[in-house]
Amino acid sequence: MDKSKINVKQVIEEIKAPALIFVGMLGGSLGGKALDKALKVDPSLAGFNPKAMAKPVALLSSGIAGALLLKDQNLKLVAAGVAASGIASGVKVLLKKDLLSGFDGLGDANQLLIAEAFDTNLPELSSGDYQSLEVEYPSEESNYDEYEEVQDVEIL
Repeated sequence: MDKSKINVKQVIEEIKAPALIFVGMLGGSLGGKALDKALKVDPSLAGFNPKAMAKPVALLSSGIAGALLLKDQNLKLVAAGVAASGIASGVKVLLKKDLLSGFDGLGDANQLLIAEAFDTNLPELSSGDYQSLEVEYPSEESNYDEYEEVQDVEIL
């Protein structure tokens, strides 16, 4: 069989791992929402909310336990997704920022495509009395292979 050809089975095998992790994250998110609803967690409360920490702790611990205790590799990937969902919800609770919502700092997407016009009105140089300086060039007899080591340097 030629190794350079890619068949459908190989493609499915490569897509399977990220898909199973995504399924675990989706399941963890849905389970976490159900847990928040059961505990009546209010996300609008300012400050640290101990009830809100139940979801990340439950998701992370169940994901880690599943990854350690399950034998099937596919189920281990799903459990890793549940643990990842727990990490994302923990960050959301602690930092009040959702990792999965994208970047807020970019501003309006339409503004990113607008370029400012270049200002061609440059300031004029003042007409001054500029002095010419004579440049000294080393002589051909200079030996650059010899050097003198500098011991002290004074900074004024």
